[in-house]
Amino acid sequence: MLFIGHFSFDEISPDGSPKHGYFSSIVDAKTPDAAVDKFQDHIKKMKTQIREMAAVVNVYIEEILRVPNIPDTPVITRLQSADGAFPPSISHALPGVDNEDIDAFGLAADVEKHEASSDGGFVESQPFITFAQ
Repeated sequence: MLFIGHFSFDEISPDGSPKHGYFSSIVDAKTPDAAVDKFQDHIKKMKTQIREMAAVVNVYIEEILRVPNIPDTPVITRLQSADGAFPPSISHALPGVDNEDIDAFGLAADVEKHEASSDGGFVESQPFITFAQ
């Protein structure tokens, strides 16, 4: 059975300032407890193997979803809202993944090109959909 885990984390940046972030992970497991064990093992492994997680100091389970059947129509698996403008952040699709069974579609391959500006700042992403206000 497919399980999707949504996690948040605390990290300490190289200059010592606190940061936080979120990630999701999927796994096939027989039970929710088995899924939690697999997630835990994988997170510990990724902490030592990929640079994007090297500074992580705490990981929190936000929720774990059990998906007994793959839906025919899209399902939003996570929605989060925060006060204020979108904060500066970096996003990585499939960090540390070398698996032919899963693909990422989007701008991941061109992150540096699309996000970094000539002055070292970041370029805002273009909307996929804009709704009239």
